[in-house]
Amino acid sequence: METSERVGRYVRMVAVQGQGPELAKALLRVADGMAAQPGCLAYVVNGAPDEPDTVWVTEIWSDTASSEAALARDLGEAGLADVLELLAAPPDYIEVTPLGGPGLG
Repeated sequence: METSERVGRYVRMVAVQGQGPELAKALLRVADGMAAQPGCLAYVVNGAPDEPDTVWVTEIWSDTASSEAALARDLGEAGLADVLELLAAPPDYIEVTPLGGPGLG
């Protein structure tokens, strides 16, 4: 197995009751901005079919510096201020090291 500098995370966010669709829309706007961020290999917004107020984000970055630079952006500029207003609780993070597979090259 090859070591990788890539970093990834799964982020689970739970919206205030009934606000799951709005949370997903806000995160899709964030995703549009992340596409232009250097080192962003993936920023995928996922719905949870059995939990309508839960949204998962799958992030893959080329390296730690790229991830940290994107997260250090101004919340308003990144669109994250809208996301924070919709959350029922702080997000849960699962850190991973992407090793390969379709889409990672």
